[in-house]
Amino acid sequence: MRIRPHWFRLGTCAGVLALLMFPAIASAQPARGTGSQSTGEGIQKRDNEWGSWGGFSFDAPTLIGKTPDARFGSIGLRYGRVLAASKTVAFEWTIDAVPLSIVSNHRLVPVFSGNGFTVYAPQRRAVGGFGAAPIGLKFNFRRDRRVQPFGHATGGFLYFGDQVPDLNTSQFNFTFDFSGGVQIVRSNRRSFTLGYKYQHISNGYTGIYNPGIDVQMIFAGFSVFR
Repeated sequence: MRIRPHWFRLGTCAGVLALLMFPAIASAQPARGTGSQSTGEGIQKRDNEWGSWGGFSFDAPTLIGKTPDARFGSIGLRYGRVLAASKTVAFEWTIDAVPLSIVSNHRLVPVFSGNGFTVYAPQRRAVGGFGAAPIGLKFNFRRDRRVQPFGHATGGFLYFGDQVPDLNTSQFNFTFDFSGGVQIVRSNRRSFTLGYKYQHISNGYTGIYNPGIDVQMIFAGFSVFR
């Protein structure tokens, strides 16, 4: 599955804008039931978090990966379970499904020359994929306050429609990331998240070549605690 660069930009922007609209839509709905906890009580042990998020990259450093011109966008769905909560910190296990990720970078593509030979030239191409991050560890600090700083790390995989980031690499890639930001939890148990993420994408040498990709991202999300 190949996606042109302008669709990469439009798709990621549209996904994030849609996510930004969710809090306004949710806040317009009346609260149901009387069992939901107030913001003062905060996130509790055994709470379930259901949400969605989206983000896009603004930089591609080469700290681990060696693909300097990569662009990346992703949209995900999240389930989280609060396993423990102290007076000020909540510890949560998260599982993310990633229905859409897009990588855009310069890669070698076949170009048919006039003399009948096929040559390869570098061109920017975008490739779409999907995956999951079943391993996630999240810490919310000031868990009984409306504005809660958090730290989060996940590990998972992505499968793309073509080899990423170039020929002789792999369609299947492992991922891990570290993120941080703020989660604003309202009294109706709905929350809005804004954060920064550093993500690494690598085939783990399952391909002939493993340049890897590093990206710095900004992301936003909306979730509900039940």
